Amino acid sequence: MFNAKNYKTGLTIDNVETCDFESMQEMSNEDILKMGRGEEDQRLLSFVTKKMKIEKRYWATKDQDALDLSRQALKKLVETDPTLLEEAEFLILAGISNPMPTVCTSALLAGELGFKNTSCWDIKSGCSTGVLALIQALDWFQNGAKKGVIVCAETFSKFTNKEILQMAVSIGDGASAMSVSADENVEVLGVVHGTDAEYLKTMYVPGKYPIDTDNHDPSQYFFHFAQKTDSLEKMAYYWSKSLEDLLETSKIEGSDVDHYISHQVDGSKNLLFAKSKGIDDNAVALNFTQYGNMGCPTIFINYHFWLKNEKKVKPGETLIYHAVGGGLSWAGVCLRRRG
Repeated sequence: MFNAKNYKTGLTIDNVETCDFESMQEMSNEDILKMGRGEEDQRLLSFVTKKMKIEKRYWATKDQDALDLSRQALKKLVETDPTLLEEAEFLILAGISNPMPTVCTSALLAGELGFKNTSCWDIKSGCSTGVLALIQALDWFQNGAKKGVIVCAETFSKFTNKEILQMAVSIGDGASAMSVSADENVEVLGVVHGTDAEYLKTMYVPGKYPIDTDNHDPSQYFFHFAQKTDSLEKMAYYWSKSLEDLLETSKIEGSDVDHYISHQVDGSKNLLFAKSKGIDDNAVALNFTQYGNMGCPTIFINYHFWLKNEKKVKPGETLIYHAVGGGLSWAGVCLRRRG
């Protein structure tokens, strides 16, 4: 596990833009259950709505993929700040839904939109990939970079067997694009990242590329669940433990956290994990009800709407970005704006 706090400069997320959700297919709980069961199941409907606290999510249309959603979000970001085309020194694409596995899609996007001076790379580490991208941005800032761009995109629906409700009921598709800048007025209190590779196959797509067209088995290109009996308990353990490790590394208490921006796997667990560490409910960003689990974009779409609700990070306040996902992989960054 990576655990660090020795950074001379912090970072600021200057702006976050999202994909065009109106161009996608809005999916209600009723839609999902009918697709999987052929009929409404009131018991399951109540469970999804009341226990998981999800009401709707957005799925990419048949003609859309993760790269299309990335373009939408990145185009909006550049329209908001055209100087990024000249000033961004790196462009990172985060996500596991890359529709072109042999292409550096961040470079493809940079070329299409006209970025002039960007180093480009793609990364994947499950649902924590977006926070891992933040950690990589921090490393570049320690070595003199000033500005960069991070794009997070997932289309889990493309790899989901619609008849297996285990995943279909909770997932949504989405993308975010954000500009990040080195900021000496922001202190990095702590950073963590880790993986328990023993649990990789709890949720993975086993199909290989290039596709064997003579012996193609479509089922191999959907998510498979080779769950160990304790996989859910392990997920909860690492969520709690990684947050605890981040707080300890940062030398703060949960009550010191003013903004807790995290990945969401359902609509209630984030509050429970935060509360167990002393983080106030009012500090927790929540958007699962409207968007579901979008994978690595979730955390930054949460942050996007957090800012829109005027939850600004004021001088002296502490901000945490935290994500845990299948794999099992986790990442966290704790920052404080100097007074």
